[in-house]
Amino acid sequence: MIKRIGFLIFLLCRIPLAGEEMISLSPYPWMKVTYEGEARVYNSRLDKLPRTDPFYHAQGDTGRFIKVLEYIPDSADGDRYSILFSMGESGDSQYLFYREGSFDEPHFILHCDHLHFRGDGILIAQASTNRMFPQSRKYALQKGRIRELPQPFYAVGLESVAMRDLEIYAGKRMKKVIDTVREGESITVLAAEFKENPERYLIRNARGLCGWIRIPHGVWVDETPVRDIYYHGD
Repeated sequence: MIKRIGFLIFLLCRIPLAGEEMISLSPYPWMKVTYEGEARVYNSRLDKLPRTDPFYHAQGDTGRFIKVLEYIPDSADGDRYSILFSMGESGDSQYLFYREGSFDEPHFILHCDHLHFRGDGILIAQASTNRMFPQSRKYALQKGRIRELPQPFYAVGLESVAMRDLEIYAGKRMKKVIDTVREGESITVLAAEFKENPERYLIRNARGLCGWIRIPHGVWVDETPVRDIYYHGD
């Protein structure tokens, strides 16, 4: 199981906002689904479902999948989805969305640990697996199509330490140096650039100066220049 201690503590401590309902997945209580509005909650293994349920399955690895709930993510279009969860073969958590009446193949899959449904077609997915840091992504699901919505940055918000000397830059093009961070110096990683595999990170050093550094995507824990920013995957 991939190490996700900080992120899991965040999930366990999360308190639902007014109007939200929270599901702690069984048998993975650190995985959370929150939603607003009406839903039919199952939170059940497939062999424990009613026999009339299209996902009922009594043979094989019945514990691999959990039917979480049936829900209409966008009340405006009224499309109902059955949402299943699977930890995957290598601990890669994923949510499978099956559109009503089409249960053979998932309509789409989101790889994440925690999901929040606003009820207006907006989903927020939080994940650390196969990421460099716990990442929150915002999606719009409308008329059967899902797309990620842009953010100025991906929030990081990590108190960390430089593992080697680093120059910090005034911009993401990494041309003008504005200060140097020494090995062992405390830093705060504020944000990462908004792209599929971010490599530019906005940090604040101990003197209160902000600037950009580069951390290659996919760097391993023993190679990262910044503690705790490394690839959390296989």
